[in-house]
Amino acid sequence: MATTGIQESSIQGSLYELVARGQKDKFFVRDISDSYHPYSGRYDPVVPYISERRTIVPLNAPAFGNTFEVSLDPYGDVLTEVNLNIELPTWLPPLPFFGSITDPRKVNNYYWIKAANGSSYGYVNAVGYFMFEKIQFYQDQILLQEWSGDSLFATSLTNGTWNSEFLDLAQAGQIGALGSMDARSVALRATPGKLKIKLPIPGCQAPGDSGFPLCCVPHQNYRFRIKLRPIEQLVVGVDASGIPISNPQPWAQTSFSFTPDGGSPYVFSPVGLAAMGLPNILLSTTQAYVPVEVKEELRDQHIIIPFRRQFENIFTMGPLDYAPYDRGAAAAPPVTRRLDGRHPTERLVFFFRGQECAGTNRLDYFENPIGLRKQFYTQMKLIIAGQDREYLYDSLVWQDLNAYAKDERDSGLNIGKMNWSLGDVYERVKPAARQPEGTVNFTTADKPTLYIELQDVVAGDSGKKTEMKVFTEGWAAYEMVEGRGRLVFAN
Repeated sequence: MATTGIQESSIQGSLYELVARGQKDKFFVRDISDSYHPYSGRYDPVVPYISERRTIVPLNAPAFGNTFEVSLDPYGDVLTEVNLNIELPTWLPPLPFFGSITDPRKVNNYYWIKAANGSSYGYVNAVGYFMFEKIQFYQDQILLQEWSGDSLFATSLTNGTWNSEFLDLAQAGQIGALGSMDARSVALRATPGKLKIKLPIPGCQAPGDSGFPLCCVPHQNYRFRIKLRPIEQLVVGVDASGIPISNPQPWAQTSFSFTPDGGSPYVFSPVGLAAMGLPNILLSTTQAYVPVEVKEELRDQHIIIPFRRQFENIFTMGPLDYAPYDRGAAAAPPVTRRLDGRHPTERLVFFFRGQECAGTNRLDYFENPIGLRKQFYTQMKLIIAGQDREYLYDSLVWQDLNAYAKDERDSGLNIGKMNWSLGDVYERVKPAARQPEGTVNFTTADKPTLYIELQDVVAGDSGKKTEMKVFTEGWAAYEMVEGRGRLVFAN
């Protein structure tokens, strides 16, 4: 029987035909000049560079409660990383370890060192952050950025991956769960070892940032001005019953002791506060060297670096704010606080500290023991120009939903956010490169105000008090042109 149509050819047959004719590459590659062969050995060129890391000694000796300065040494061409390397003094003297006098850190890591009354003492958790009351980054006499240890701690907990969080907190001195007062963990923090925290200067804030080209601003001087908290605010203690100690002073204890394996207790006196010495803090920078022609090309360009700039707001709620609860009121008393911020602001980050943290120095504890979900507020909203910019919601939105929808990870602490960025976009690799997204312009915002409905709190010796810290994180721009650098807009 005769057929009335042409038989359909197969794709496999077409490929066999191309192979037979020696034209198999046409099956994969379009016949145009800019096509890429899938098995080609070609690659895009990259600028050759070599990196060097150096540490810089401060201009004056760092001391607890005082301010010191350190200049940025431009030995390379492009600055890619800035860190503070920290070593803290301890009240533990040299101690015998397996029969020899050695570093007290080894003994403290191996044995549980307690005071005569059974109390344990150590630095506050993540002391590498909390020891800094203020860190300022200057260009000549112009303030470019300002952080506190609190702001670096709160904002860093929402960025990156779980592994990067573990590494950052470990380098900052975290031992034990944040917010907890486990006695053994507290004792281990008496010798936190070598610590490191990262300073997010322009061009060095997120993966994909191009760095800070120092070769383009040879006539500018850059320096850091840093203020430390007093050491009396950085030490925590817990007694034999597990209760946090108010005003902990391990250097004033009569004696400490530990019991070696199979031996008798070894009793010793702590080092006095005056004899403990000063903290050792160095500025560590990583800078890259590039070829001369690349350096000249950078100098000829008009460079603008977008970067995130923080502004810290500190609010105090006192006995008058909680007076309705003392009179038996069932409704939460509302309070309002005016915010200070600049630039197109991507998010607000905030947390509370209660009265129980004031004397015990629990700087990493953001919980209200008697509050619903351990919060310090029932609801909160943002008002701009007399209108609700963000409506009244509780911590389920400001803490939980924002963490799941907008942050790269959940901090696990009572840290709330109002976030106007795109958030954790699908397929965005963490830690992600950053760029300006959704913002509220706090430069032109008319009277930005937080409306807060407070929850009741535990009263201290001076009544009911809480501290609230709010960090506005806005996008600014730094410009480099004709050998000079400046903020594109200061306000």
